[in-house]
Amino acid sequence: MPFDNVKKEELMKKLVILISLVFISVQVGSAAWFTLGLNAGYRYLDDLALGEIYGDGYVYEPYIRYSFAGSYSLELSYEGGYKRSGQVGLFQEDSTLSVTGLQLSGIVGVPILRIRNVSTYFKIGIAYYFYKQDIDSEFVRQPVDHNKWTTVIGGGMSLHLFRGLFLTAEVKSIPLRVKPFDINVDLGGIRILFGIGYQFWL
Repeated sequence: MPFDNVKKEELMKKLVILISLVFISVQVGSAAWFTLGLNAGYRYLDDLALGEIYGDGYVYEPYIRYSFAGSYSLELSYEGGYKRSGQVGLFQEDSTLSVTGLQLSGIVGVPILRIRNVSTYFKIGIAYYFYKQDIDSEFVRQPVDHNKWTTVIGGGMSLHLFRGLFLTAEVKSIPLRVKPFDINVDLGGIRILFGIGYQFWL
């Protein structure tokens, strides 16, 4: 509905403003560094009906992160890897479902665990997701190939090893309610990720 679309657009604008204000408020001139990393893990599909057809699956997530003022970061990442096959419809026709997305998140370090070389963080952001469903059927002439804005919320912990190298464990939730073929489905879900990263200064 148009009203729902307006609310979603307002939410996205508020999130962008919130992330911007967080970083503008940080002290100017503080030390800054970059991080390149790769996470991989498992994602769950919230929709029970689609879950029975396609199931949960593995994902990977390369990212670049700009950090400054000690505990603040801005991260750009890409999620890929989820592409599953299954049979749908009355005649059990072959089909595939793929979901990918771009994420922009603000990250704040939160000292929850006071353990040497371990840091914890919280992240919130926005994402632009692409979802595609191909059905091998003479009754479906055109595949579903849509995209949608959504949100990202999560947190994690990093174990710092040496010379900028670290390991990460992260959990995040990304909702993604869509309406292909006039049917509401939920392509969102929890992600459980593990990865490796490297920090460096320019």
